[in-house]
Amino acid sequence: MRKNAIKVGLDELSAGSIAKLCGLSTGSIYSRFEDADEMAIALWEQVVKQPFKQRLQRGVDYIYAPNSARPSIDDEATTKADLENPDELSKLGVEFLVVAKRNNAIGEVVIPEVSAWFNEFGLNQANSEINNAAVALGLSASIGTALRAFVLGSNSEWQAIASGVRNAVTAARRATPLTHPPDLPLPGVFEIQTGNPVRDALVIAVGEVVAASGYSRATISRIVRKSGLSNGSLYNLYENKEELTDDAMQMTLAYASGVNREGNRIAESQHRADRGLGNSFALGLMPGRRQWLDFRLECLIASRNHLPTRTKFKESLISSRDVLTSSMPDIPREIVNLLSSGEQAIGLGFTALELFTDQLPRCDFYSIMTKLSEQNRLLLPNS
Repeated sequence: MRKNAIKVGLDELSAGSIAKLCGLSTGSIYSRFEDADEMAIALWEQVVKQPFKQRLQRGVDYIYAPNSARPSIDDEATTKADLENPDELSKLGVEFLVVAKRNNAIGEVVIPEVSAWFNEFGLNQANSEINNAAVALGLSASIGTALRAFVLGSNSEWQAIASGVRNAVTAARRATPLTHPPDLPLPGVFEIQTGNPVRDALVIAVGEVVAASGYSRATISRIVRKSGLSNGSLYNLYENKEELTDDAMQMTLAYASGVNREGNRIAESQHRADRGLGNSFALGLMPGRRQWLDFRLECLIASRNHLPTRTKFKESLISSRDVLTSSMPDIPREIVNLLSSGEQAIGLGFTALELFTDQLPRCDFYSIMTKLSEQNRLLLPNS
């Protein structure tokens, strides 16, 4: 099952393929597992759950660091491997987090267990706003680097990013919590306006269907029904479902990148202490954006075995980095590259947390991001 899931993803688990890998009959597989969902649950419980929990715990321990003790050489090496080169079990773990939202059978098992982990790690009502934010950042980093690796394979220099976030958390915890400034005027809903009403309807429909059922189960028939159009309307614009999905994905990613950069610009003009680094957390909690965040996560895990989707996603991540570079001309490119990689991975990971905790709205990300921004400024050539 592990080999099959790593190759094709949880939605494509197949008794026939597993039987072939094991040298058994399909009947022998079905004599033990009622359906593919039960196979996935067994995979979670027997193979993925414990090493994945340990990975998340290590990520939280490194970033949260309540005793502020310097990590040992072994801890540093383990964290570096976790974040920079996530293994296949880590990718399966984050895939379970995404699938749990829309698959009732898997969700019945995964959601309560992972929710209990988060509470155990310290993301709970008893913890302070800054400490809750620190735990959320550790989880976001651990989950987000695994998600980002679906597209990029690895996360270069992420140990340096984690170290910077850890230092910012420690500094924010020692300082007086900052008064959060008024929220920036950021849009809450992603509006599709291409100028072509047919294209708009199809993009909106594919976003809804993929977010609700996953990439592989989003059929042409369902997308067309949701759009209120005909099959011919779809095929007049797109060669297949993949081309339509990639179009919607690129729009979503470009829009999100544009919103982030505009937030950076406004924050800079208003001299906000966090330089807009806290925007992603506010955006990730806006209800009007939830469907498109889920759509993005689904496309991300689908990129495992869909090369065009992986290619388009990679192009969008690179484009987002380049736009960030142009918005921060005073910061050396190598530092901006680290900021971009951190923003991407933590942003992706953060959007996967909401299903498992109700504590995110009370997290004080602003104080931590302000300290991170101060650290970044100290790296400027003329500082």
